[in-house]
Amino acid sequence: SSTTGFGTISANTFTDTNLTTGELFLPVVSAGVPDYSQTATYNYDIFSNQGILNSTIGTLMTLNGNTTTTSLTVNTPAKVDTGGGARAQALVRFTVAADGRCTYNGTKDIYVSMHATLSYDKQGGGTDPYTFYFYKNGSLLTGSGTSIEASTTSGALSMVYGVLMSQNDYIEIYVENTNSNDNMTVSDFQVVIRE
Repeated sequence: SSTTGFGTISANTFTDTNLTTGELFLPVVSAGVPDYSQTATYNYDIFSNQGILNSTIGTLMTLNGNTTTTSLTVNTPAKVDTGGGARAQALVRFTVAADGRCTYNGTKDIYVSMHATLSYDKQGGGTDPYTFYFYKNGSLLTGSGTSIEASTTSGALSMVYGVLMSQNDYIEIYVENTNSNDNMTVSDFQVVIRE
């Protein structure tokens, strides 16, 4: 029920000495770990305290064993098809959708770094150049492309980028074949987005 527009909680010592009921900080996710992804906590930065975790914003999204192919048309980036298999492994003020969309839910603007590793299987014969991109709100992030030459064997790549995010902004991964209509299957990925 706080009416704080935005606040910072810092330089405190949170101790459970003589605490017989309740928690050091509410709300909690589990085992006393603060839940900074609740609306009630969006307007607070919690840093440099003893006894509770910092409210550092971020998420880890994974995809494992995907067999759904991303359909491509030459020179037209398409969102990586996760087959509904993307999952959040950890998150603070983010939500992760099964289709591979990471949405920022916090109330202040933040600058994040994004790191992705992914495994892919080129479809069709021969070798083609592909580029993987980070997209924000459905638009290409200029300079975020990672280019590869893919043959019929599987491969892996890493991507790194940084961007400013506001409330409800979202990040997705796209792929483009710049030579043919040969499709691409992204079988696995790990995507970290962190303030």
